[in-house]
Amino acid sequence: MATKFDFVQTIERELARTEVVTGKRDQVERFAPLRQAAQNLSRRGVAAAKVELFNHVVAAAADLCLECDADGRPANVDAITGAVLVPLPWGEAGYRRWGLRVTECRQLRYILLRRADHDRPPLFDYDASIRRWVFPSLWSRRTAGSYLSLQPITLTEYRAAWDATRTAWATQHMPK
Repeated sequence: MATKFDFVQTIERELARTEVVTGKRDQVERFAPLRQAAQNLSRRGVAAAKVELFNHVVAAAADLCLECDADGRPANVDAITGAVLVPLPWGEAGYRRWGLRVTECRQLRYILLRRADHDRPPLFDYDASIRRWVFPSLWSRRTAGSYLSLQPITLTEYRAAWDATRTAWATQHMPK
């Protein structure tokens, strides 16, 4: 029966073999599929992919808020208060419907709350008195599109949100 120690020694031996094998010119191409698999497992592009996902989700939510009924009134936003009437991807009621994970929901909410504090006017604002997200009526498809192209969610914002929304368990048990 193999012990944990034997397993560690096996890994070390295999790594040593790989170094020897990669030094041989004629056998390097044989390991191209393995190298490709290792590159696909790299987490280097994960954060950039999350940022792209967040930008697409915010754009889709803005598009949803800009939909109008046949009479020209907003279909998914209260015409008087501006409160969004549909579940949003960064809300507890909507992240599953939008295909997001709970951690992504929290990160996106963190980013949009920070933007609501600093951007004037924000694309989405949070009204604490009614505990709802508000989509200001001044936005049109053109102006919302310009806002999203000129001020997309950035990698820096994502990393700050990731740091701020990590749970105590994740902070203790998972490396940064």
